[in-house]
Amino acid sequence: MTLQEIIDVVGTTIPLGGALMGTIAEELIEQGIQKGLQKGKQIGLQEGEQIGLQKGLRLAQQGLQQARQLVQQGLPTGIRLSLKCKFGADGEALMQTITTIEDVMLLQLLADAVEHAESVEELRAWLADEAE
Repeated sequence: MTLQEIIDVVGTTIPLGGALMGTIAEELIEQGIQKGLQKGKQIGLQEGEQIGLQKGLRLAQQGLQQARQLVQQGLPTGIRLSLKCKFGADGEALMQTITTIEDVMLLQLLADAVEHAESVEELRAWLADEAE
C-alpha cells in the first residue's frame, strides 16, 4: 500500500482518522529528524576526530623537525666550544670533520666523548670507529 492509500483508509474508517494520521505523521517525521541528527552528530564527531588527529600529527612532526634543527645547530656550537677549551687549536681543527655530521644521536655521543677524551687523536679514532 502507498502512504496515500493508508491515509484514505484510516480517514474513512476511523472517526477523526485524518487528524490522527496527521499526528502520527508528525511524530514519525520528528523521530526521523532526531535519528538523522544523531547519525549526523556521530559522523561529524568521527570526521572531526580524524581531522584533529591528522592535524595533531602534522603539528607534532613539524615540532619534531624544528627541535632536530635546533639540536643540529646547537650541538656543533657546543662541541666547538668544548674542543677549543679542552684542546685549543688542535680541537678546533677537528671541527672540519664534525661539521659534516648530520646524525643528531652521533653528535650527542660525540659531545659526551669530548668530555671524556684525553686527546684530539683519541676523538679522531672514536669518530673513525663510528663511521664504520
